[in-house]
Amino acid sequence: MIEVKKQQLQFLNILRLIVKSLFSQYKWRFIGVLFVAALAGGLQTLTPKILQQIIDLLLAGTKTLSEFWWLLPIYLFVYLGAAYFDFISGRIVYYLAMKIEDYWRFRALHHYFQLPLSWHDQHESGEIGSRIDRAGSAIFSIIAELFGHNIIVSLFTLLFILIFTFTQAPLVGLIFLLPLPLYGLVTYVLSMRIAKGQVKLNKLADRAQRTLFDATGNIRTVKSFGKEQEEVALYARRWTSYHDSDYEVERLWLRQSIFQTTIEAISRVLLLAYCVYSFVKGTLSVGQIVMFLSYQQLSFSPLALLTYIFTRVRRLVKRASQLFKIAAEPDPMADIEDAVTLPVLREGITFNHVTFRYHGKVHALKDLTFSLNKGKTVALVGRSGAGKSTIAVLALRFYDPDEGAILWDGIDIKKATRKSLRERISYIPQDSVLFNRSIYDNIAYGTKHATKEKVIRAAKMAHAHDFILKTPQGYASVVGERGVKLSGGQRQRIAIARALLAQPSLLIMDESTSHLDSETESAIQDSIRYLHGKTTQLIIAHRLSTILHADLILVVDQGKIVAAGTHQQLLRNPIYKKLYNLQFKREKPL
Repeated sequence: MIEVKKQQLQFLNILRLIVKSLFSQYKWRFIGVLFVAALAGGLQTLTPKILQQIIDLLLAGTKTLSEFWWLLPIYLFVYLGAAYFDFISGRIVYYLAMKIEDYWRFRALHHYFQLPLSWHDQHESGEIGSRIDRAGSAIFSIIAELFGHNIIVSLFTLLFILIFTFTQAPLVGLIFLLPLPLYGLVTYVLSMRIAKGQVKLNKLADRAQRTLFDATGNIRTVKSFGKEQEEVALYARRWTSYHDSDYEVERLWLRQSIFQTTIEAISRVLLLAYCVYSFVKGTLSVGQIVMFLSYQQLSFSPLALLTYIFTRVRRLVKRASQLFKIAAEPDPMADIEDAVTLPVLREGITFNHVTFRYHGKVHALKDLTFSLNKGKTVALVGRSGAGKSTIAVLALRFYDPDEGAILWDGIDIKKATRKSLRERISYIPQDSVLFNRSIYDNIAYGTKHATKEKVIRAAKMAHAHDFILKTPQGYASVVGERGVKLSGGQRQRIAIARALLAQPSLLIMDESTSHLDSETESAIQDSIRYLHGKTTQLIIAHRLSTILHADLILVVDQGKIVAAGTHQQLLRNPIYKKLYNLQFKREKPL
């Protein structure tokens, strides 16, 4: 795998990465492109020479056509051959551009999913998704611009033209060579300014898109406060700023085009002056003049393409760099080299003197020690912010402890593969979000090769089967973005069914009954009791009624376990008793 280092993501290094991946993944196809392009360039160089011979034969007053009949099929063959090989080269480049775009797009997306939650907490998912999409398209365009659009063919043609003209007429070759440094200088100076303008454009575009995504993603809030016009006005201001800057960049493009046209005009005048002088002196024929003018026209094509492509590629590389930045992000929680695959839980899970701070600052857990024995139900209770949910995300290894260790049958989970750990755990968060897919797909999401019978059984255990059958298409019904077509309680029951279907070694429920009505909550309690002894359960409870029958209840306060025992034993604990009294008094009917 090609290594990507964050500190090396400059213009030339990004181009080097793209070309390196192109060569390493599709070496022979890439060589084939160069070979076919060289053939096309060589044939293009021949066409003006053949045309020169035809014109000179006609002007020589040839009485019979037999002397140049043989030139016509050769001209046709060469002309069509150049076009044909040019076409083949373009087709191969298009294929390579698609494949390399896919390579980097999928690699960045895979790495994005692998990055720890501490990284995701600091980045907006919608913006990152947009960056990957735009950058992937930019990589395709870079390859298409550098190796497609006739540029390789044009470069070979220019090379052959320079070689030929310097051997035939050195002064003509010098006239052809003269625009090269001038084009290069103009392109370099103006492209640097265009690139700086593009950086500003990218920032303005990101800001406008964030505004758009933020508003559309909170459409219910926008409507509830009647802020439709204000959101449109805010987006309009930011998008107008983008277009104003885009216009300034476009002016630089126009200025570059003017300079290029001036250089071309001067070069044409110089060549015409040389040709007229040489014709008068009798050293050049009309056919040769036509040939040199044709060569000059062919030589301008790659120069114009190169200057355009160089400036455009600089803009595209800036956009593509966003993808490479994601691919280069360090993953401090990546599997170690000899990571083990966790087996099915046999004994239990132990939190051994675990201390954790969010972003290295705020203490969430302090020297926490407890065990979850296999088949037992352990509940965590406490005030909001006490550290209950932190225990769950550490068990899933969304974060690593700052001190201490979490042991799975004595194995530090840091030494296990993340994939095997999460295959052994089912997690039901406090507010479950579903995919915009069918109910069936959402339930079967965490289980490979799930059968229809098992999906329905899990739905029944979660008491979701009845309401699923009432949806328009039953299990085939699509739930909408983030499950918006279902109520909060329905979404939660689908999430519970998904977790139960996976038959995990450890089931973590993070206040997962908080959105359910009393009747459904009672049914879920039945499921929890059914799983007792079969699956180890860690329940983070908001409603104490959910965990009255837990084997062990841990009272968490300020990141520490301040009490442990059964429900009856903990009624003597002031924190637990206060939580119990507050809840049951609140839930007592008037």
